[in-house]
Amino acid sequence: AGALKKGGFICINNNACKVIELSVSKTGKHGHAKVSITATGIFDGRKAEDQAPTTHNVAVPFVKTETYSLLDIDNDGQLTLMDGEGAERTGVTLPTYPDGLAAQIKEAFEAGKDLQVVVTSAMGIEQVTGIKSGNA
Repeated sequence: AGALKKGGFICINNNACKVIELSVSKTGKHGHAKVSITATGIFDGRKAEDQAPTTHNVAVPFVKTETYSLLDIDNDGQLTLMDGEGAERTGVTLPTYPDGLAAQIKEAFEAGKDLQVVVTSAMGIEQVTGIKSGNA
């Protein structure tokens, strides 16, 4: 836990979280300094807190971020995406977090803009977490 950095990732209650604050307490009567970790869920934005001795190991998720071109949006919110090699992907839905991102994606797509969506995957969950405009 002592090697964690602000902006890094940690598993708290089986949720992948991004560390937003760390504070280390002094060595106590029993000889272990503790670190207090405050983090937000990368898929739901919920705040989570944890404490661990600095010498102990903590679970860290493997977080992968990829950018895809948006080809189509179905009526039920399913996205059709294309990666850099031209392979198509389906099965990713419009995001529920952060608020307003799904509406922003739909609006830009219906306006005919060339969009790139950022898909983050960790712990078996895949979700769109951002967009980039293709003409930028």
